[in-house]
Order: sequence, then structure tokens, then C-alpha cells
Amino acid sequence: MKRCELCRGIYLNSVKDDRFKSGRISVNLSVPIAKETVAQNALLIQLLGRCCKAYPDYISLNREVSRLYGAVIGTDCVKLGDLQTLTLSVSGLDDRYTLNGEVLSEELANLLCKMLFEPKLEGEAFASDDVEQERRQLLELIEAEANDKRRYAVKQCIGMMCQNDPFGISRVGTYDQVCSVTPQDVYRAWKNVLETAVVNVVVVGRLDDEAIGEAFKAEFLKLERNAVECGITPYEFDGELKQLVETQEVMQSKLVMGFSCKISAGDERADHAKLMTLVLGGTPSSKLFTNVREKESLCYYCAANYNRQKGIILVDSGVEKQNIEKAKKEILNQLEQIKQGNITDFEISAAKLAVGDSAGMVTDSVSGIEKFYSSQLFEKEILSPEQAAQRINAVTKEQIVEAANCVELAAVYVLTDGKEGEE
Repeated sequence: MKRCELCRGIYLNSVKDDRFKSGRISVNLSVPIAKETVAQNALLIQLLGRCCKAYPDYISLNREVSRLYGAVIGTDCVKLGDLQTLTLSVSGLDDRYTLNGEVLSEELANLLCKMLFEPKLEGEAFASDDVEQERRQLLELIEAEANDKRRYAVKQCIGMMCQNDPFGISRVGTYDQVCSVTPQDVYRAWKNVLETAVVNVVVVGRLDDEAIGEAFKAEFLKLERNAVECGITPYEFDGELKQLVETQEVMQSKLVMGFSCKISAGDERADHAKLMTLVLGGTPSSKLFTNVREKESLCYYCAANYNRQKGIILVDSGVEKQNIEKAKKEILNQLEQIKQGNITDFEISAAKLAVGDSAGMVTDSVSGIEKFYSSQLFEKEILSPEQAAQRINAVTKEQIVEAANCVELAAVYVLTDGKEGEE
């Protein structure tokens, strides 16, 4: 990936790839995540992707993207460590395939600029009707995530584990926070994001990245910007195990265990921790899958995930209520087996093979490539999928064991039905 700074706090990131007939431009605006602004920002990015001053409704915007060979506008709001990143993107036909030699790269960039810098406003506020419609969409998303009990349990464990850490804040805010946002709040959030966010423009494909970069640079230079420092601080375990049992009407109990591993992005051992997590519970050949799920039949699923930005490992499982303590004990036992070096060559090779397969899947689409590189934008070194796989392939058994011995249980969250007499 080629990376350059267009102006202070504005970066152009370009990944050239000839295999696709389409390209993708994404504008990623990153700000420190905060309870006071998280819901406003989440609602803002949805409104920016809905319409703009030049195309104030769905019909006019749809007519324009249809004219641009069926371009597709997208938005996203993600949490990356301590940051909330708002993404406005467009995918469209590569310049090489336009019928009359149109330079679609510039037109796609100009469309994003209109949507980002010239939204549909009512004075110093976003249009109230638009705000209400997007608020309803966001509230439905929050409800849907709460009804997905696996996702809900993971979210609750993170919130409990990181209650004094920005990582514990929901990426879109709470239901009540979204309800309280006004059109004026969204306007102030828009001004704040444009003036303070660290901005990464990511271009994938064969689009004219230089022309795209100049288009965004010209717009940002019109603003009085003071980009904030956007860093990610690794999670620090205070030594006190946090535990919570929550009761709801659920058919299947959820057990989520949060671990501190003291190894995060920028640490040369991050690849060791990633492979160790895959050996523990990241593949069908992992210890959690083959032992906790298959051999002991203690859960319906059991998987481990490593967050390299924060240095956190989460193990989540779906269990019968009477098996919660047994599953917890066996999960800790499997981690202990790795700490003691009881790992087979097959377990290691299967985990490495999974990384190689994942690297191949990442490069199957422009959106996959864009998301892969965007996840590394605040790390010291940005790797290609191939380089990342090579790093993993070089990890030894001894390094896996060393990484495992840095892991410490920090939180246990249980979601169950609360009924008596079923133990």
C-alpha cells in the first residue's frame, strides 16, 4: 500500500490491483470514542450517506449513482481500539471500462465530497425529517444487536471488563443516547469531525488515486482544522477479576471470558499472540473446538478472538446452564495446556493454514482489501495480507507458549435464564 500525507491529519492510502473491473474509495474519519459524542457521530455518518444538498432525497441521489454506472454508496461506524471511525464510501466502475472514456475516478470523488462537505441542512441543523428516519434505523440496529444474544453477551463482557477504558463504550451508543440526539447535535458533530478527525482516504483498484487525493485535499484545505491525536492505549488489567451474571429469557446460556494478554499492536510478539489464540480456539482443529465442544460436549460453540489493538482475548461460548462452570473450568484447562507446551504440530499447522486461507479470502474483493488495510491504519507498520501470513508462518511453538503465559483471566460474564432448580 502506498501512503502519503495530503495535509495535516489527512492521508491518502492507495492499493493498486488490476484484477477488478471496479474500484472503491472510502473516507475514514477517526476520533477518540467518547460517551458524550458516540451516538451523535453514529447518527451523523448515516445522514451523510443518505443525501446531500445537491441530491436532497433518495430519488435524486439514486439517479446520480445510476448515471455513474451504478455506483454504490456505503457507510459504516466501527470501533478500532480507543477510536470511533466513521466511513463514507463509494464503489464504482474502473476508468478503463467506461463507455465513452469518462474519468469516473474524479466523478466518484466529487460525489463523496458533496456528501461529506455539503450535506442537506436546515440552518445550523440537519433536516429534522431525515434525522428521525435515520434515528429509527439506528435504534432498530441497536435492538437487533441486543436480540442477537451471542453478540450481546460479548458486548456486555467488554463493557464490564473495560468499564474504565474507552474500549468499553458501544460503537454507536446506547438506545437512550440515540433517542436524545437533536438535529443541532448532529450538526455540531459534523463540524467537529471535519475539523478534528484524523482522515484516511483509502483507494483500492485502478482508480486515479492522485486525482482523488487532490479533490479531498482541496476541500479540507478550506477548513480551519486542528486534528486531534489519535492513539490506542493497550488494555491494562488492574488485577481484580470482574464477574457478572445477567438473567434474561434465553434458550441457551452464554459464557464469555475476557483475558488480558499484555501483547498488543506494535509489540513484536503480536503475531505470536494471534497464532496462540487460533491454536486455542480459532479453527475447527483448535483446542476449544476439539475438546470443550466435541470431546466433552460442554457447549454448542466455543471460539477465541484476539483484539490486537487492545491486547485482549475473548472466549465466547453457548452452553447449557448446568454446564457453565464445567465449560469455564475446561476452557481454562485448555489454555493451561498451551502454557505448558502441550501443543501438537498438527494444531499449529492447521492454525497457520487458516491464516493463509484468510489472506486469500481478503484479496477476493475490493471491499475486503479496503477493510484489511483500514484496520492497520493506526499501527506502526502496515502489512499486506501475504506479509501478515508470512509473519504468522514464522512463529514457533516456543513463541506460542511464551505468548500464552502472558494471558490472564480478567472477566467472566454469564447470560442465563435465571430459573431455579435446573443445576
